[in-house]
Amino acid sequence: MAPPSIPPRKPAPVLARRSSQTNWPVLLLGGALLAAAGWFIWSANQKPDAPVVVVKEVPKVVEVPKVTEPEKKPEPIVEKVVKPTEPVKMVEPVVVIPEKTVVIELKPYRFEGTALVDPKFLAVLIEDAHARLKDGKWEDHLARLEKGLLPALASTASTAGIDRYNRLWESRVFALGMTQSLFIRRVTPDALRTAAQGGEKLSSLLSDLLTRPELLEKFALTLKPEDDAAEALRIWSTLAADDTVAQRGKYENLQIACALVFDQPLSWNRFDGGSACTTDALTRYRYFKTNTESGRLANDVRKASATDLIWVVGATATEEEMTWALSQPKLRSLGEWAPSYGMIRYRMDYVTHEKTKLPAPSEGTLKEIFEIGGICMHQAHFAANTARAFGIPAAYVTGDGNRGGHAWFAYLRKDHEWSMNTGRYNDGYACGHTTDPQTRQTVGEFEVQILGDAQRRGERFAKCQRLQLAAQIYAAAGNLDAQRESLRLAVTAANRCLEAWRSYAACLEKIGPAVKTEEWKGFVTEMRRAFDEWPDMRDLADEMEEKHLFPTMTEDEIFLSCKRAYDRLISEKKRRGEYDRTRYDIVQKAVARESSVLMKDRTKNAEKLSNLHRRALEDNADHLPTFRILLEGYYEAVKGDPKLEAPFLSEIERVYRRRMGNGAGADVFRLKALVGLLDLIQGYFDKCGDPGRAKRLALESEKLQKTLEKLKK
Repeated sequence: MAPPSIPPRKPAPVLARRSSQTNWPVLLLGGALLAAAGWFIWSANQKPDAPVVVVKEVPKVVEVPKVTEPEKKPEPIVEKVVKPTEPVKMVEPVVVIPEKTVVIELKPYRFEGTALVDPKFLAVLIEDAHARLKDGKWEDHLARLEKGLLPALASTASTAGIDRYNRLWESRVFALGMTQSLFIRRVTPDALRTAAQGGEKLSSLLSDLLTRPELLEKFALTLKPEDDAAEALRIWSTLAADDTVAQRGKYENLQIACALVFDQPLSWNRFDGGSACTTDALTRYRYFKTNTESGRLANDVRKASATDLIWVVGATATEEEMTWALSQPKLRSLGEWAPSYGMIRYRMDYVTHEKTKLPAPSEGTLKEIFEIGGICMHQAHFAANTARAFGIPAAYVTGDGNRGGHAWFAYLRKDHEWSMNTGRYNDGYACGHTTDPQTRQTVGEFEVQILGDAQRRGERFAKCQRLQLAAQIYAAAGNLDAQRESLRLAVTAANRCLEAWRSYAACLEKIGPAVKTEEWKGFVTEMRRAFDEWPDMRDLADEMEEKHLFPTMTEDEIFLSCKRAYDRLISEKKRRGEYDRTRYDIVQKAVARESSVLMKDRTKNAEKLSNLHRRALEDNADHLPTFRILLEGYYEAVKGDPKLEAPFLSEIERVYRRRMGNGAGADVFRLKALVGLLDLIQGYFDKCGDPGRAKRLALESEKLQKTLEKLKK
């Protein structure tokens, strides 16, 4: 700090000189020694890594108010009178007074050398984090963390590959710094300030959480952008406070899962007009905790990950219904959960509305479905929610196929892989969808299945996640090259981590033109190779190819690339096993991409366009929903050109009659689907000006409708 100003001394009176009796050299030496000792004691008592306070003199300008002159009026002509000269008024000058302003420059934490094993530094890190719970200065804490973590990460050997940061993570100090940074970024400073006002339970949870890197990492990596982080933390604190002393620490994954599912209210409607239902986090948590303690569950929730438990605690059944399920001998005897779907008797009268003596549904509970039966949606609902009642992750899945809409279910087997086919029809029922219990958003079924991929349970996946954390530190510092390298290592460590590929693509796009074409080619090639057995996950690679490689390619090269992508999908489709697992949505995109290239010069490429769409219809005639979408794409490619419209009409009628018009028999669902298809095709004949054939198709549709009505009686 600047020394205090010293007031001027008054002149000393003149006295008679006399010889000095003071030993000045001794006094000066003693004073210097005392000053040095005081400085040493002051320095020793300073807190490590305290902020550096710099005092700067900032001039303060005192404004002089402007004097507004009165408006001058014409003076009358009078005789001049000479007056004595008035004294001139002096205007005081503007006085500039220096003002002392304190500017705090945050000193980064040091995560290198001996600091990595210094227990005092660990204590400081914890103490400072606890102080932020009171003052809310999380942005400052995050800045100090990341500015200190950056040189530590940069000092590691780039030749170590995916093991580059392993040594650092062995340090609890470094692990805590990294996970506090991750936690603050994912939760956000605003949410943490809100949470800090949540009372004693929440303060206790946060105080404990900020000392435990493994728990910070687990919660932050499970958190999604759609979550209400502050509310999730509040719920977590309530659940943690519910534990007995003996239970503490055993159900943390279950607490995280409940907190992230119930951060927004969970409610659902029962089938068949049953009442709307709801439950809360504490009731659901106590259900699973109590039944785990009593050994009634098939799966020990204490050993399950938070990610898996999301698909358990989000059950759309009340605790009373789930307790009923635990009491059923048939369910308790199951080794795997697949047979539960077939326990429900199929009720065709629900579809045809025929009169029957069978009891009608009134409640829609699991018990009622078990006793009186139902259709596919009842079977899937029963199977998925009884699985969850026993602690088994499960999903209710729906999809569209050759017989219309259908419902089946998926569950996590004992070998930790997801079984996706229980109840699925094997005639074109692919690309199912389910609701993510955490976000309430619709997701593809294969996004659920990949959660059970063996790679995600290995050590390399943990390295992949930590390499992504390092990339975030580099990104915060604006070091895009280092971020790119960390993400490249991340996808090398676990090449089926879709999150890492998405982050890698976003980083390359942010770098922009500096990324060479060869690097984008490598990205696309490696991602496609990584998901060789997961064609449904190649969508990102196709998107990046279209955005960043197509502009550098000729029209013929683009066409061949699209064609190869389509050919590979169809080849995999033909090699399918018992169930059709083709990602038809990607097939549709591949056809649309190829068609868009040819449409740039429709006249020149007319023959190629027709060949493309004819082949696509033929290849996918066994999947009615895709066939319908491809019809629309074909029509968009030819409409307005009579020379192209005529072969389009002939082709769609030919494929329908040869591949789809026969074999419906007495299948109500298939008949309904064919009636809808005929009506669609008839519309294209009307649009293209061929009313004769349109009328013929309308008559055929009427015949099918009559057959359908007979089956319903």
